[in-house]
Amino acid sequence: MTRIVLVVSASIWIIPATLCMAQPTLGWPEVIALLTKARTQATTCVEVLKSSGDKTALASARLTYGMAEGEMDGVIAGLTTALVEGGDPGRVQTVRTSLETSGKGLKEICDAAVKTITPNTKGVWEELAKGAVEQLFKTISDGVGALWTRHVENDKLELETKKSQFEAAKWPKFADIAAAQ
Repeated sequence: MTRIVLVVSASIWIIPATLCMAQPTLGWPEVIALLTKARTQATTCVEVLKSSGDKTALASARLTYGMAEGEMDGVIAGLTTALVEGGDPGRVQTVRTSLETSGKGLKEICDAAVKTITPNTKGVWEELAKGAVEQLFKTISDGVGALWTRHVENDKLELETKKSQFEAAKWPKFADIAAAQ
């Protein structure tokens, strides 16, 4: 249980602190890094939830996670297309809506995970978790808006590297995430 508290603590402290700093216009590397943070946070919250053994919470989280994961897969596919071909300005709102939906799902899962943490630290976790997910996804959305039509990557190696990084930012399947030790 100590490891769970440390993992959640690191996620809850690091992500908001990173996002509170002044943000210049985001480029591809920054958006990819934020997507990777979202993946890490999703995995951490599911690990904590699974370690609780609460079957009702797990059933609900499995459905919510699956929906959020699907939305995030769409976001990553859209960003990969925008990277290669340039983004259609009319479609950026679809990606932003998917990000918002995915962020709400992740917040729901992380809120459920926080409720399973040791009672004497529960208030601390709830306070720290407020807004962390929303801010992360807002920052990603802002970055997507700035990149959407701005840049088509021409360098083959750089293009393939970014495509691989987008692939790595995809969320794992719910069943593939082990409970925290």
